[in-house]
Amino acid sequence: MEFFLFFIFLALSIILTGVLSYYSDLLFFNAKENYHRDEITKPWESALQSVISLFESGGNLAIGASLFLFFALFAWFWSLLGGIIGSPHYTSSFGNYFFHAPILFFGFLFGFPFFKEGFGQIGFGKIITDNGRSVLSGLGLGTLAANLSIWGLYHEFFFLFVLITGILILWPLLSYWNHRKFFSVSIGPEPRYTEDWGGSDYNEFEDYRNDFADEEGHSRTKSAPKSNQNTDWDDFDGGLGDDAPSLDDFEDPK
Repeated sequence: MEFFLFFIFLALSIILTGVLSYYSDLLFFNAKENYHRDEITKPWESALQSVISLFESGGNLAIGASLFLFFALFAWFWSLLGGIIGSPHYTSSFGNYFFHAPILFFGFLFGFPFFKEGFGQIGFGKIITDNGRSVLSGLGLGTLAANLSIWGLYHEFFFLFVLITGILILWPLLSYWNHRKFFSVSIGPEPRYTEDWGGSDYNEFEDYRNDFADEEGHSRTKSAPKSNQNTDWDDFDGGLGDDAPSLDDFEDPK
């Protein structure tokens, strides 16, 4: 029964992450002043595209989905180890909380740059690094689904622990599902956007500078004829003329 609940909560976790990634992109990453009603009320198609994009991030949908499922099951088996060294794995004890905490998730997240540099160039290591987002999502959502299944079946865990674990897992995943970095850590292919959570790739200062340059150039162009106008003094009465006056032009007053 617990194993069956795990798969149910894993599917629900995937759907939840897809929907939240859509809304986080809509409301935070690419925020705008006005929204169409369908953008708010119909997230399902975009959520499904986010899931497919996650599995395809390494270049192969089947490999990405397989790695996600494998590491999700690995996270579930890891959570069962608490029952080996102490009380049953579903009870409220320190050992169980340790194995149900997202240790594998954050270990892979912050250890990914070192893994990629040391083992991610050839063979199976390259497959892992190319599909890093699928692996990370499997470890995270697998841990979350394991906690939810334990709490839902036995109700001996503190729900606050499950809630905090879910927040800690979903926070980085929302960045990666939107093709962004998290605390400057890039996983899988190069991110589409270079900013971390809460950042914006829209360079408003660059656009402002270009607009200012355009306005300045336009004003200079309009004022250019004034600066290029040459005054012809011969057109005025009493002008000097072409030849300078000589002394012979003046009469001797004597």
